[in-house]
Amino acid sequence: MKKFLVFMAVLLLILLALLEFILPTTLAKVLEEQVTGATGAQEVDLNLNSSPNFKILAGYVDEVHGTASLGRIGDVDFKELALDGEKVQVDIFELLFPTEGISAREHTNKILKSISKLEMHGIITAEDLKNFIAKKVDRFDNAEVKISPEGIEATGQIKIMGRMAEVEMAGTFIEDGGNIYFRGTNLNVKNSLLRHVQLDKFFGDVKVLDSENLPLNLQYDSVELRDNEILISAKLR
Repeated sequence: MKKFLVFMAVLLLILLALLEFILPTTLAKVLEEQVTGATGAQEVDLNLNSSPNFKILAGYVDEVHGTASLGRIGDVDFKELALDGEKVQVDIFELLFPTEGISAREHTNKILKSISKLEMHGIITAEDLKNFIAKKVDRFDNAEVKISPEGIEATGQIKIMGRMAEVEMAGTFIEDGGNIYFRGTNLNVKNSLLRHVQLDKFFGDVKVLDSENLPLNLQYDSVELRDNEILISAKLR
């Protein structure tokens, strides 16, 4: 009887040790798949930490930190993305035995029972923004984009009335209703026929990023213009 109890105790310890390794790995994989699916990032690295480590056996994760490189959300490329979470409570049964017939996002939502804090930060470069403008504005050639804390300036050429015209555009990024918009402050077109035409009154806000494309129930929260890059932040809804 004593040998049997010792055997069961050793077996239980081995099982707990395996679970302590399997649970973080499985949860990290689920979260990585959500981030990869939403961003198409080439590389996603996610780490989970709990102190002491065996807390995760009860479904508690103290910290989540992840990074993703060269991803895209919607039509905008990102240089890098960072994800940080705190005090995550996990449904262990759903994690190990997924409910059948539901989507990956629904599965993830069932796993994450509660999260005290979850934030994502992304960097958009001037080159990323130039590529976005080229996709959104048909035949916008020789585009150049400058980003500074004061605003965004874009120049290029577009064909108007059969002639190439120089376009000068200025504006900024804003957050409104959980989405990110480009708000134009000035739009000028110059060519030999129309020496200097002001088009400001025809230029409104353009949605650049939609929270519906974000993973893990995140919503855009703020935007900060820096030298040659834009910092986009999102938080839990």
